[in-house]
Amino acid sequence: MHAKVLLVIITIVCFCTATGAKEEIRRERPGTLFNPSKIPLLEDPGRDVWQKPDEILKALDIKRGQVVADIGAGPGYLTAKLSECVGESGIVYAVDIQQEMIDYARKNLLDRGLKNVVLVLGDMDDPKLSPEKMDVIVLLSTYHEIAKTVEYVKKLRAALKPHGKLAILEFTDESPIGPPLKFRLPEDIVIHEVRQAGFTLLQKHTFLLPYQYFLVFTPSTS
Repeated sequence: MHAKVLLVIITIVCFCTATGAKEEIRRERPGTLFNPSKIPLLEDPGRDVWQKPDEILKALDIKRGQVVADIGAGPGYLTAKLSECVGESGIVYAVDIQQEMIDYARKNLLDRGLKNVVLVLGDMDDPKLSPEKMDVIVLLSTYHEIAKTVEYVKKLRAALKPHGKLAILEFTDESPIGPPLKFRLPEDIVIHEVRQAGFTLLQKHTFLLPYQYFLVFTPSTS
């Protein structure tokens, strides 16, 4: 009897191990860039219900007069809210690597009368931000699109002030919406990579958003 029980346990463990191995293998990096033809999905007014942008900015304690960066800004969904949050005395750097997104964001921001935004056409390996200038850098559903994550995040670290914040938000595997599952990244992988780039995990907002994890880092002092 004991031998049969042991055999069942071994079988279950092997199955779980094999399943976990397949889980790792099926991940594809980097994820595909968001198609500009689907911009209306990003601009959908109903997005605020689950994205909770105001609560994100409150959790990051973003203040008027700060200098912040929105990496993978797309059409400017979060950029516009950041712009209003930092006010006329602050600056928002909206970074994207697709010219179509930059062009759309420019018109979008002008239509709203938001003049404290600097649009930056970056590239896959470089956000093209000035050193030690940013108080906060946000990557909203962008991290999974970066090819060389550690090297890229090191450049973000260089752009942050010594006590600045780096926020990374990505869809969980359990979320019913978001990029294809094969492009989603477990948060432990993100934490490990960002630490390699010279950051310390400052906060993990576990229950704030229904579909995404929300990690906040600060540059390590050693």
